Amino acid sequence: MFVLIICIIILFVLSIIFKIKPYITLLTAGLLSGLFLKISFLNSLSFLFEGFKNIIIGIGPIILAGTILGKFLQETGSTKRMVSSLIAWFGLNRIPLTLNLLGFIISIPVFCDAAFILISSVIKEISEVSGKKIIILAVCLATGLYSAHVFVPPTPGPLAAAAILNVDIGLLLIVGLFTGLFISLVGYLWIRLLFKKDFKINYKNEEIKSYNFEKSFFIFLPIIIPIILISFSTILKYPLFDFIGKNLFNVINFIGKPEIALIIGVLISIFFVDKSSSKAVPKWILDSLKKSFDILLITGAGGAFGFVIRSSGIIESLSLNNINGIISIITVFIISASIKTVQGSSTVALITTCALVAPLIQSLGITSEIEKVILLISIGSGAMTISHVNDSYFWVVSKYSDIKMNEALKFFSSATLIQGVFGLLISISLYIWLT
Repeated sequence: MFVLIICIIILFVLSIIFKIKPYITLLTAGLLSGLFLKISFLNSLSFLFEGFKNIIIGIGPIILAGTILGKFLQETGSTKRMVSSLIAWFGLNRIPLTLNLLGFIISIPVFCDAAFILISSVIKEISEVSGKKIIILAVCLATGLYSAHVFVPPTPGPLAAAAILNVDIGLLLIVGLFTGLFISLVGYLWIRLLFKKDFKINYKNEEIKSYNFEKSFFIFLPIIIPIILISFSTILKYPLFDFIGKNLFNVINFIGKPEIALIIGVLISIFFVDKSSSKAVPKWILDSLKKSFDILLITGAGGAFGFVIRSSGIIESLSLNNINGIISIITVFIISASIKTVQGSSTVALITTCALVAPLIQSLGITSEIEKVILLISIGSGAMTISHVNDSYFWVVSKYSDIKMNEALKFFSSATLIQGVFGLLISISLYIWLT
């Protein structure tokens, strides 16, 4: 265990003091772990390569497809049309809630940083029109985006974490959607509590009252269809649905694979491409591939680190057999929250914690698929606790909303703390009810 603590310290030093990229710090920590655990240099390199390869093969196609889908939604203007549609359904008086729900939906295929930047101009415009304080709109949107970012695949963080812990992605999607939506609303309710007197809209001009926002259900199809396909494919695996014919089951099982479902989402999004933009589609795909490269490096490095720990035999020397499920859930939350708070990245916190925990799964008393999903939900809750000045997302929210740092700390950082704690409470509740 002392070796693992040393490796975590090395991770912090390399990423914070020397500002070294996360995938390099993870690979370095993995190599040093092997050497400290008396694995030869060549064997340590071999384990790193094996772990890296396994993760890339397992989730690489999903990350690529998810990144391409996010790029298409951005370039076709679909996200802005989603804003328009939700406002049409919920009304301007409920715009903070609308932005919170929209953020949760959009962040499923799109990184929260990119999504916030994309919608930041919209919230500024809404703030001008409605007289609503921009801090309210910004934090409601940011907490919605943040929730899906740590709980719902195919976002790379939870996706990579699922691969490391060998969690059923479809089951994680179902539980992650439930948990993530609740945690998203917690962020909204927290801001509503802090700004009781400022939630009433005071329109700056009369024209907006009669403005007809476009209602469109179809604009959400590139996201909704993949979610339905992945969820349906997972549900059909349970004995309750054994009456489904084999051929039909095979078809649904195929199109319900996350990478296939996301590709279907991309194909649907093509219908929203204007003729004038059609020539730019190859460039969008190329840009997505470039963006995916860093994500693949980080997730692969996390898998490599975990594989070295798993292959070292250190687990047999740890006396963890008496730890029960609830204590395990709290423990991984604390580890993940500590890593997140110190080094800033939620994705790195997720991947690093899973890499450390993966070899301990059996010893922690986590055996069933649902228990592994709940454990991952707890790790995700820790990975959002707490976003502050060392987190790039914190500065995206602050700078793109023209919010002062002290206000961002007071309102946004506090919201992520509350969200993380509620995520832990949900994890404990799910463990009690479902196991």
